Amino acid sequence: MNEDTIVCLNKINKSFSTVQVLFDVDLELKKGEVHAIVGENGAGKSTLMKILMGVYPPDSGEIIIDDIKMKKYNVNVARDNGIVIIPQELSLVPAYTVAENIFLSQRGTAKFGFVSGRKMISQADALIKELGYKIDAGIRTDKLPIAYRQVVSIVKAVAENAKVIIMDEPTSSISKDEVDELMKIIDMLKKRGTTIIYISHLLDEVFSVSDRVTVLRDGKLVTTLDKKSTTQREVISFMVGEDLLKTQQEVMEKTKKESKDYKNEEPIFEISNLRRKEKEEEVSLRLHKGEVIGITGLVGSGKTELVRTIIGLDKKSGGQIFIEGKGVNLTSPKSAYKKGIAIVPEDRKLQGLVLIRSVIENIALSDVYRKRISRAGFINQKKEKKDALNYVNKLKIRITSLRQTVDNLSGGNQQKVAVSKALMVQPKILILDEPTRGIDVGAKAMIYKLIMELKEQGMGILFFSSDISEIPFISDRVLVMREGKIVAKLNTEQATIENMLNYMAGGESV
Repeated sequence: MNEDTIVCLNKINKSFSTVQVLFDVDLELKKGEVHAIVGENGAGKSTLMKILMGVYPPDSGEIIIDDIKMKKYNVNVARDNGIVIIPQELSLVPAYTVAENIFLSQRGTAKFGFVSGRKMISQADALIKELGYKIDAGIRTDKLPIAYRQVVSIVKAVAENAKVIIMDEPTSSISKDEVDELMKIIDMLKKRGTTIIYISHLLDEVFSVSDRVTVLRDGKLVTTLDKKSTTQREVISFMVGEDLLKTQQEVMEKTKKESKDYKNEEPIFEISNLRRKEKEEEVSLRLHKGEVIGITGLVGSGKTELVRTIIGLDKKSGGQIFIEGKGVNLTSPKSAYKKGIAIVPEDRKLQGLVLIRSVIENIALSDVYRKRISRAGFINQKKEKKDALNYVNKLKIRITSLRQTVDNLSGGNQQKVAVSKALMVQPKILILDEPTRGIDVGAKAMIYKLIMELKEQGMGILFFSSDISEIPFISDRVLVMREGKIVAKLNTEQATIENMLNYMAGGESV
């Protein structure tokens, strides 16, 4: 081992049943570096990290920490050696205070089982202040915004004297300003000599924060690169291969078209003066056949609330919704589906899928609304299988069988199942809420390509996204939201990143 190396994984192999997911993977971590690990969903990133955390034992290979080869390795050994993870879905106890969460793993060392609450809060306050934040350590954790809960997780890792902190998609649920704050914290931790493993699909972030980048593909180590000696395009080509990269670029070029003039066409979908509560802003928009409207805004801008109101999850206090010129009263997602509106929700795990059920069951689940494959409570299994296979092949969903449970799929493949479920009812209007969040570039390219196909078939699509880099090229028009209202309506030429950011922040266009 190099004298700067603190952790080394050598020739790691791992299989589940008959499926091998890691093949002779090597990983070397240096003290005080930010080491990014990238790859498509299903590339093996999560499995490799769970092996490093001691959750899974490797089938073969060795783990070396501080020049000591680990003979027995588990979660406790990993923690004792300073390896901590901040998962994408934060594992804090909501009803506990900030201080209690920070020192949760150390409470077992308290004298006679008693903990001084005052001393714990004082120590937590000191650690929080050291990282440059102002958070009341005595407040319940569920009272904090998501971004601050993430800070609590980082402080918790610091309190455990972590040598290596694994950050799994740390910016997936926070705003741009909060991302900037996170980068400052990472830089501070790095200067303290802490090693950061940074897992993200956002290559802009990876290149901004990392020192080295390791690329995994199909469970194999492709390469480890010094960030200064590579480019984003080279990393993407290693991640997905040149063929898929070419497909992605073709899709992007195809979507870069001038906006069509829909002034003389009747909309397929319209909302007029829609609002949830009496004092809230009204929202109006018109969507036409074969049109993609991109809707963007910062966290808290009202995008999610608009989606919920459209599909009837939240009651509206005013306004109307029209489908093909006819007024409709949407009181629930079921009524929306029956009227030809399908949605791929923001949180696929909690709102979009039944994780313990199979791929075929999830895809067919929405049929309860339109009854294409079922009659009188009986399912036509032949048609169910045919339709499910059609979407599996069309979206290139990686599965071992249609009976594989969805919780065993990667995030990108789960999202494709959620999209398939929405399309199963053959909707007229498709609402996509953050459809590319937390998925790899290959899955993104597939979704972009599918959107273009649906657009050509005449489907109207509302594309909600916080990723302003994707909004302009996938949309015919762009709407920017702030504080629950639409503050800008832009064509593709006007929808520059600078313009959108300025409108989001309350400024004027540039």
